Amino acid sequence: MNIDYVKTPFTNNPSMTRLEEGPAYNQNPNERYLAEKYKQLDLYGEKLYGETKISKEESLREKFLKFCNLDNALSLIETTTRLEEDFAIMYKGKMELVSVCFPSGWIPKDKLGKHLSAIHEPIADSEQLIRASDKISDYMTKQSIKRWVWTITTSKNLSEYPDFEKPEVSIFENLYFRVETQTTAPIDNLTSIFFIKVDVLPLAEAWDIRILESINSMTEEVLDYKNLRQIKDLLNRMEV
Repeated sequence: MNIDYVKTPFTNNPSMTRLEEGPAYNQNPNERYLAEKYKQLDLYGEKLYGETKISKEESLREKFLKFCNLDNALSLIETTTRLEEDFAIMYKGKMELVSVCFPSGWIPKDKLGKHLSAIHEPIADSEQLIRASDKISDYMTKQSIKRWVWTITTSKNLSEYPDFEKPEVSIFENLYFRVETQTTAPIDNLTSIFFIKVDVLPLAEAWDIRILESINSMTEEVLDYKNLRQIKDLLNRMEV
């Protein structure tokens, strides 16, 4: 597994690469993801998706459907269950449409209508990321880009919805490497699509000493935000 995006020292500052070729999303969705989306929708319903008045006025859902070569008559929930990736639409720097069945500790519908800077605000050590939000939003309307957000967790689930109670930290074999591959694609000079593909696999399968080095370089604020204090202690006590 390529984990070149795991950096030391760790930083939440924007680290992006151009998507030079290939689609921004999987055009042959994995049935496992689709089945899991139905489960999450049954659990949390409209907390996972929605669109603003602006989205409807600007026909953002229809623009998204056209981009994905899907039937223009599909509802947002029907679209959700046809794509393995979670997705959002940014318009003038704000999230005006969202469908995220596998969030990492946040409630998707609560972010509707918010500027990218406000969405980034809860993230620890995100000052530079917040300052760069306007530039990032503008760049997303011009170029397809990709970035990765990773962590270590005790849960093998794709979703880490806020009220989900994860298992306690126990042994190395019960830890999982969770990574979001975030890919954006422009629609027009005001609008971009934001895809999120979540992968969760046993930490043993992804293990590289670079992971521990990066965790050891994290600030106390980041360790708290990512809930990694106990995991950091466990990894440093073990020879893995």
